[in-house]
Amino acid sequence: MAGGNMSPRQKMINLMYLVFIAMLAMNMSKEVLSAFGFMNEELTENNKSTATKNKLAYDGLTVKANDQAAKYRPLKIKADKIKNLSADFYSYLDGLKTKMTTDVEDKKDYESMDKTDFLDTYFFKGDGFTNEGKDFLAKISDYKNSVVSALGTGYSEIKKDVEKRFNTNDAIDKDGKTIKWLDYRYKGFPLIASLTNLTSIQTNIKNTESDILSSLLGGQLESDSKLTANNYQGIVRLNKSAYFVGEKVTGQVVLGRYDSNLVPEKVTLNGRNITSSVKDGQVILNLPAGNVGDRTIKGEITFMQDGKPEVIPFESTY
Repeated sequence: MAGGNMSPRQKMINLMYLVFIAMLAMNMSKEVLSAFGFMNEELTENNKSTATKNKLAYDGLTVKANDQAAKYRPLKIKADKIKNLSADFYSYLDGLKTKMTTDVEDKKDYESMDKTDFLDTYFFKGDGFTNEGKDFLAKISDYKNSVVSALGTGYSEIKKDVEKRFNTNDAIDKDGKTIKWLDYRYKGFPLIASLTNLTSIQTNIKNTESDILSSLLGGQLESDSKLTANNYQGIVRLNKSAYFVGEKVTGQVVLGRYDSNLVPEKVTLNGRNITSSVKDGQVILNLPAGNVGDRTIKGEITFMQDGKPEVIPFESTY
């Protein structure tokens, strides 16, 4: 463009044009770098918010496991495994991000984070991977497989999401060539882009925890609330225990909540502790009838609800 038989003036114009194009390219690049930085900030804040929400869910599950161990303890054990796996992987990524920015003086100067040399030498060696690159891939794969294993049977939709979020399969480019996942996600990328990519993985970790907690708690609560013969029983409640010939029998039929795993903290009957008489979620009565005439039995059933005792009185005449 600056050669041939062009005049000095034309050569100068062409040279200025080239400089102008280069300046546009540099400005566009800086804008993209800043966009990655702002995205990284948004993802980081979102992770903090999700972590707070997850902590409340973990705490709630702990309370329920203490209140109703038979029902919620297995779910808590499952959730604790997910929590520990997530914390370890998240911490590993934090450590990697710290290494990447050790030499960066201003962590907010995203336009200066345009170098590609850190991960290009940390993850890659020729056409292969360094031990650190292999370890990074192994960490992702181990987390994915461990979470799926910890979930056990069921939870097919969540397992599909986990497989998708932490997929490291090779890709096929437009020419039909196979590209390794680590290559097309991290090789030759500016530092800020790779940082954002790692923060995105951390977002997937937090979202995975959130989805699993919602499924564990929501699934149990949904099961508890279903109107089935396993959860409810029809109870006939007559206004009197004895009727004369020709007298109308009056009373009600109500649905009673039944849960074989629900164990009360304490049961008292006529002032006497009979907690040991609870079996399959029911208080088993075994009383002498006594003399002819009406008798009243009354007492209280105490359950733990959100870490606090909830007392339910009962009374019946026979």
